[in-house]
Amino acid sequence: MTKSSTGRVAWRIAGAAIAILLLAIVARMAGPSAVWHLLRSTDGRLLAAALGMSAAFLTLRGLRLRLLLESGGLGWLTAILVAAAAQAAALFAPARLGELALPWLLTRTTGRSFSANVGTLLAARVLDLATLGVWCGAAILLIRGLDEPMALALALLLLAPTLLLPITLRAADWLAIRWLAPRGLAGRRWARRLRRVRKEIDTLRARPARLWGALIASFLMWGLQWSVAWILLAAMGHTWPIMKVAAGASAAAVANLLPFNLIGNLGTLEAGWTAAFVALGVPLQVAAASGLAAHLWGLIFAAFFGAIGWTALTLKGSRLNA
Repeated sequence: MTKSSTGRVAWRIAGAAIAILLLAIVARMAGPSAVWHLLRSTDGRLLAAALGMSAAFLTLRGLRLRLLLESGGLGWLTAILVAAAAQAAALFAPARLGELALPWLLTRTTGRSFSANVGTLLAARVLDLATLGVWCGAAILLIRGLDEPMALALALLLLAPTLLLPITLRAADWLAIRWLAPRGLAGRRWARRLRRVRKEIDTLRARPARLWGALIASFLMWGLQWSVAWILLAAMGHTWPIMKVAAGASAAAVANLLPFNLIGNLGTLEAGWTAAFVALGVPLQVAAASGLAAHLWGLIFAAFFGAIGWTALTLKGSRLNA
């Protein structure tokens, strides 16, 4: 094992250890019996409504995926199945390796190159960041007032990757041509891959109507996600104002950007949820217990839809290869 690979493994172990510590702290604050009570007493009808809203979320995620690709590159149903399977892989694979499921699935279903599909993944992720910035900033402003500086700072922080992505890719492309390409066949191969990623982003920027459509789909998609959180909380007996839920849940989603990874985003999301809702006036134990319970229901939903997506795509691939 090389020195660099040893360092990566050590970093992943350290990140997982921090996430486990965060999860243990939140669980201690919540009390396992309180979390179990929330899960056991969840209203079945509202839980079904939250499941249906999650399906609508994945439908919009599939629509956004189609808009980010060339026209006709992916069928509507296939796009939804890919979105469901990729979301489950991103959640349940360790060390964020599941993020690569999306470009891999797109390569299988569309025949496009893996590098081009990495560009699609990057576009989707920066749209997520931009949308989170708008939602979180707007929710905080509505709750705390228009003079809240944290809202503007957070929104600008999350919008920055979207604005800087083309510049960053151009710089990386130049560095790859300058430093990687002269270093043999492997270097030239990586330089070509990076060039394909950059071209995919440039192609998307040249289609403003589809890009705006994908941005609107992202905004609506995350709005549905906050609706899922509100319904789950109501199902567990907590009927909080919708904008308070949007602000707290979006702040919890931002916490997942921290480089402390555990399967299912356990630890980081609960810590962000607890901190956000306590700041919004929710008692500490209630915030911690509701965060753990809502996240567990969300993971069950993701596993359910992910299993459907992976099974359907596998069967579809088997029929095509028969």
